[in-house]
Amino acid sequence: MKTITIPNNILIPEIKRTIDSGLTATFRVKGYSMRLFLENNRDKVILAPVRNELSINDVVLAEIGKDIYVLHRIIDIEGNTITLMGDGNCIGTEKCTKENVIGIATGFYRKGRSKPDMVNGFKWKIYTRIWLALKPLRRIILGIYRRIPINI
Repeated sequence: MKTITIPNNILIPEIKRTIDSGLTATFRVKGYSMRLFLENNRDKVILAPVRNELSINDVVLAEIGKDIYVLHRIIDIEGNTITLMGDGNCIGTEKCTKENVIGIATGFYRKGRSKPDMVNGFKWKIYTRIWLALKPLRRIILGIYRRIPINI
C-alpha cells in the first residue's frame, strides 16, 4: 500500500472539518510522545467529536500553540484550562483551553491490526491504569524500551 505524508498544516484543518461535521477521522500518529502504547508512523488513532464533558485520562488532539498540535492525555482540568502530558513524557506538560481540543480519541489501531483497541475496552483501561501508576518509573521503563527491540 502506498503511503502519502501530508503536512500537519494541511492535515489538521481537514481533520478538524471532518470532526466538526460530526464524523470521525483516522490517521497515523507521528512522534514518540505517546510511547509505549503508540509508536511513530506505526499506529493509527480514531478521533471523534467531543460529545460529553472532557475528563482526566482522556486522550485528545489539541492545538497548544499557533499550528502546534499534540495527541496527549489530559492530566488536569481547572475551569477552562486543560493540562496535557504524553504517555512517553517523563516530565513536561502542555496547556490549552477546552476550545483548543479538536477531538477525542475513541480507539487505536496498533501494530497493523485491523481491529482497534477501543478506549472504553478492558485492554485500554488496564493499560491506562498500569501506565499511570508507573509514572514514577517512567524514565527507567522508557529508557529500557528505547534500547531493546520489543513491541508491546
